[in-house]
Amino acid sequence: MNGLKYKIAKIMEGRYGVDALYYALFVLWVVLAVINIFTKNTVIYVITLLIVILMLFRSLSKNISRRRRENDIFLSIFRKIRSEAVLLKDRIKDVGKARYRKCRHCHAITRLPVKRGKHTVKCPRCGEKFDVHIII
Repeated sequence: MNGLKYKIAKIMEGRYGVDALYYALFVLWVVLAVINIFTKNTVIYVITLLIVILMLFRSLSKNISRRRRENDIFLSIFRKIRSEAVLLKDRIKDVGKARYRKCRHCHAITRLPVKRGKHTVKCPRCGEKFDVHIII
């Protein structure tokens, strides 16, 4: 077994390996493969093959700086989508209990209790004060 580990380590020497984009492609591949089991669609099958080829290409690539840049772009997009999803989940959970408003200065989202009327709110991030009008 140690001989196999050594050979794999020798092959991967100087190569990029796996990262967050690789794992996301893997999850996408699994989802499409499961869908393809039930639909038997040729287009989905070709897409799954292309995803596997892309995963292998990225993990075996020696152009580490470019693969790292691709991963950074993916992570920046993924973080934005994830933060919006978490905010949406919180907003749905807090319906009737809280309101969410964006600071006009630093664009931070502030959670406010539901109190009808016009209020002055101090942003927890930048400290600026802004007026909020809450209608129930």
